[in-house]
Amino acid sequence: MPNEEENLEASSIAPPPWVELPPEITMDILQRLGKIEILNSAQRVCTAWQKMCHDPTMWRVVDMKYEVKSSEVTLLWEKICRIAVDRSQGQLLQISIGDFGTKDLLNYVAERSSQLRHLRLVKCYNRLSGGLAAAAKNFPFLEELHIYFTSITKDDIEIVGRSCPLLKSFILHASPFEKVRFRLSSQDNDKALAIASSMPELRHLALIDNNLKNEGLQAILDGCPHLESLDLRCCCRIKLEGDLGRRCRQQIVDLKHPRDSTCDYEILHYLSPKDEYRSFVNDNYNNVFSLREYEYDDDDLWDYGYDYDDDEC
Repeated sequence: MPNEEENLEASSIAPPPWVELPPEITMDILQRLGKIEILNSAQRVCTAWQKMCHDPTMWRVVDMKYEVKSSEVTLLWEKICRIAVDRSQGQLLQISIGDFGTKDLLNYVAERSSQLRHLRLVKCYNRLSGGLAAAAKNFPFLEELHIYFTSITKDDIEIVGRSCPLLKSFILHASPFEKVRFRLSSQDNDKALAIASSMPELRHLALIDNNLKNEGLQAILDGCPHLESLDLRCCCRIKLEGDLGRRCRQQIVDLKHPRDSTCDYEILHYLSPKDEYRSFVNDNYNNVFSLREYEYDDDDLWDYGYDYDDDEC
């Protein structure tokens, strides 16, 4: 009987090879995928993978430092980031947020991720607007705070220092536009003084392309006695001569001077100063990246109306 033969053949078909992999190996493979690939593809492969893709341990590290190119893509990245935070169920340890970052999004992360150890903000420009100070109060275990092309104030730094007593690594890369805008003010020196007074446990500090002067550097050396590495590249107002230069060389194991090469510095390829200036102006005057509150269901992510294309993001 043909039907019985067909059924026998179907039952003898071997299951896909990935189904028989040990769960720990499968999870290790899935964790190597980007969050887009997990949400768009991996969780749809089979029931076992879907279950693993909802496991909170899969979402302890979230890296989303992509460069967006439209307000529509901005909304998509923010939505994905919120889904990732929700799936971590409070176990999020490390997150990198790219140029879709806003104060509302950072607050969303802070309210649900009190165990966070590492926070990285790239190209958020002036859109955080005091949000970092508010979020830091929910990050008592934060050990690393790395900020690139994102505006923060000395008050933000002081509150972060007081709220995050375990902070060991701090990077503050000024935006080229902001550096020119505040070149005649004492703002960067004030930030250096805030670091010195509120972050005494720092081991690693990078102040790339900042306007601080020797007085600010002196305060940091006094207030951060445990510093092991100090990166001052492109800080053209620093003069490492005489007693100050001698003290830096004696106190700091890994010291990068203002004129040292930046060829090994990963962030520099993100954008040119011209591109950054254009983004900053758009943010301030056209408000093209403003976001609204909305409800979502992570299983309906791809019904959002945006056809994702790797080449676009």
